Amino acid sequence: MKLLHGSNMVIDRPDLSKCHSNNDFGKGFYLTPQWKRAWGMGKRRRDFYGGSIVVNTFYFYPKRSIENGLKILSFNGFTTSWAAFIIKNRHVKDFTHEYDVVVGPVADAIVDDVIKWYILRHPDDYLEETNLREFVNSVSQFGTDYVQYCFCTEKALQELIKD
Repeated sequence: MKLLHGSNMVIDRPDLSKCHSNNDFGKGFYLTPQWKRAWGMGKRRRDFYGGSIVVNTFYFYPKRSIENGLKILSFNGFTTSWAAFIIKNRHVKDFTHEYDVVVGPVADAIVDDVIKWYILRHPDDYLEETNLREFVNSVSQFGTDYVQYCFCTEKALQELIKD
């Protein structure tokens, strides 16, 4: 499978030490199969840091990676388990998970605003199933147009093949 990473520079070998924490699926190297999303992320990086828009291409073979022992978590659309996972990654101090690769919908800036509102509304019980359903109902209207793959470990990065 072909995956893309938008940046303001060519990336031959992803480096987890340069990746930010508190993203949707935690610290990791994020890619997408969608050209438009990758190009948009490259434009965003260029606008903040200068350089040029670069869409880096990598290949990933999930079946082979699972055979090599990778732990892959995949969310199919906006679900309560997806919601709990992104909220923990973004807002629970020192939250970590055991997965090498996580796949699922992007929680973009609009969803991030909904998360902030949601936590203010449910400060002590934001991970309860009933409340998570309310959150999912409020964000599912935005659709799951953009899917992201987060490579969270060195073992996972070794499975990426640069084009």
